[in-house]
Amino acid sequence: MLSRSRRSLAVLLSSIVILSGCSSASSLSSTDASKEKAPAAESKATVAQEKPSIRIGWQKSGYPSPFAFSSSGPGGYLHNSFLFDTLTWKDDKGVIPWLAKSWKQSDSGLSYTFELEQGVKWHDGTAFTADDVVFTFDYYKKYPFPWTGDISQIESVKKLNETTVVFQLKNKYAPFLSDLVGIMPIIPKHIWEKVDKPMAYRDPGAVVGTGPFTLKAYDEKSGQYLFAANEQYFKGQVKVKDVAYLDVQNKVLSLQKNEINAGTTLNYPEVELIQKDGFDTMKNEQTGSAVRVVFNPEHPQLKDKRLRQAIAYALDRQDMAKKIVGGEPLVGSAGVIPPDSAWYNKDVQQYAYNTAKAEELLDHLGYVKQASGTREALKLNMMVSSTSKEAQMMQEMLKKVGVSLQIQQVDTATFTSAMGENKYDMAITGHIGLSGDPDFLRLWFSGAASNAFAARGKAFANAQFQQLAEAQLSELDPAKRKAEVYQMQSILSEELPTLVLYHRPFYLMYKKTDFNGWFNTFGGIADGIPLWDNKAAFIDVRK
Repeated sequence: MLSRSRRSLAVLLSSIVILSGCSSASSLSSTDASKEKAPAAESKATVAQEKPSIRIGWQKSGYPSPFAFSSSGPGGYLHNSFLFDTLTWKDDKGVIPWLAKSWKQSDSGLSYTFELEQGVKWHDGTAFTADDVVFTFDYYKKYPFPWTGDISQIESVKKLNETTVVFQLKNKYAPFLSDLVGIMPIIPKHIWEKVDKPMAYRDPGAVVGTGPFTLKAYDEKSGQYLFAANEQYFKGQVKVKDVAYLDVQNKVLSLQKNEINAGTTLNYPEVELIQKDGFDTMKNEQTGSAVRVVFNPEHPQLKDKRLRQAIAYALDRQDMAKKIVGGEPLVGSAGVIPPDSAWYNKDVQQYAYNTAKAEELLDHLGYVKQASGTREALKLNMMVSSTSKEAQMMQEMLKKVGVSLQIQQVDTATFTSAMGENKYDMAITGHIGLSGDPDFLRLWFSGAASNAFAARGKAFANAQFQQLAEAQLSELDPAKRKAEVYQMQSILSEELPTLVLYHRPFYLMYKKTDFNGWFNTFGGIADGIPLWDNKAAFIDVRK
């Protein structure tokens, strides 16, 4: 009997609707070529068979058009990036040219001129031009792109000629190259100019991009994907035949059964197990991920930072991280940015485990400890969207200093709604993107983050922080900008609107004999995604 994963792959390849009308590469037809061209086609097929097929364990992430993918995690964006390209991209060293082969910044910092690659084709064979770039950003102003990318920073995009465009900004924008033109996919004007309901658009044209892969097959019910190599890709040869994403219940078991040849885990015992079985593993070098506690700034008791600080002292976060994750996870900084980031301020106030300090603060706040060991006036709720070992351990740790913590588990929709409306005491949430540009601090604490699990309530009510957040956004001098980001971290560590419990290391489990081109993206893919599904890993990029 076929296992679930193997059966899923068979279904993906044979019984789901094949997307057609894009290009010969995406139509899957093996009989399109005429008999006169059979020898050439046969030779090409033989070469293609020598390339590996990559099967990655993942979960459903929505339809991979630029408007319909899920924004609740990185999978949707990553799948979309296989089909669509951006003006810049990232490799293991940082930002690199992509659809734009070069650019120049004006002395004022308000204008960028991009020279575009020539000879680029959309998957349907239509030529890519500067008109597509201009159209794309005008379209996003009307129909917002669901991931990050602050389109409001752009005053105008104008075409100088078929291969040159000029971006005029409203203000200086430090992360422009990485977090705007490096994230927002360029879409074909000849397709999308006819679409006025982009989220509902499901015609084959919805997935026509310039990217290194075409969407060969997609199963909406299970969320399985099959991406075929674009043999005419402008950036270089695609090193793999195809990439499939399969929804598997147990990645370790699926790897052992050869149902997938790559999978990501946060579970260190799984890493140890798979290594014993002869598999290879790779740890993300910049952590980029965090589990954190968010405090409701409007809560009658938690609005006092001394209570938030007392809670921080009462938590043995090192022990928590070790027991939950294993390996060597990083304890979170009170300034939010991880200790392995180039933007980390090591001098911010930290909260090492100290129950005596926690008790002292609670006493000063007037929460009297009863004979029972509890502080009767201090009963708090912790909201979680799934079973949380962190919440359970916090419950026991806080009990030692007399704080009663009740855990409230709710569904995802209720969780995000309560966060947005400030209808909670405390909440535990997880994030990626902390290894990217530090502007994520501004987005998080102004309620503008695209991540569905980010706090969406009122902005962090600290005038100095908000001033610094705006200042660093327009500061083009790296040293001056770092100083401003350092000050932002100092304020966060003192005020504690949130407390990072620990940073989660991601591990890739794979076999070098299947594919050994994986690499860590410097600063994380796009806005800091700490994974290995970087399309550049699958391409012999021309220098």
